[in-house]
Amino acid sequence: MRSTHNEKFEEFRRILLDEKAKVERAFRNIAEGSLRNAQKDFLGEDSVYDQHPADIGTETFARERDLGLKDALETDKAKIDRALRRIDEGTYGVCDRCGREIPEERLRAVPTANLCIECQKKVEVVPRSRRPIEEEEVIKPGFPDEGEGNEEQPGDEPPLR
Repeated sequence: MRSTHNEKFEEFRRILLDEKAKVERAFRNIAEGSLRNAQKDFLGEDSVYDQHPADIGTETFARERDLGLKDALETDKAKIDRALRRIDEGTYGVCDRCGREIPEERLRAVPTANLCIECQKKVEVVPRSRRPIEEEEVIKPGFPDEGEGNEEQPGDEPPLR
């Protein structure tokens, strides 16, 4: 049965290996680009003085962005590696939580999926509200919200004077 299971998922192995190659290329581009040198190497000599504070802000933003991308790529690579191991072990396509088969449509959409849709819904955190926390502390339940018919309509604005 194990070899049949592996053969069934060879297409997914190819998809995952292609994705892994893309992730590794992107990781190399970041590592060989802005993360290769120290941040101070990108700044001019005058940038640390008061007349060029925006240079430091721009470079700091770019560095933080690249570090965030690097972290996301590392996470993606780990998920891909885990999915490839699951193919080798014969457990790919089986939900880690309930043991049911993960539908092929889900695996096509998310080849690294290790949970069926029902179990994935159970582990996802649903936000309490779409409102920012600051508003929730001020606006009490029962305040008119979207869809209650109390919102302004186009043309309700007072005329300009």
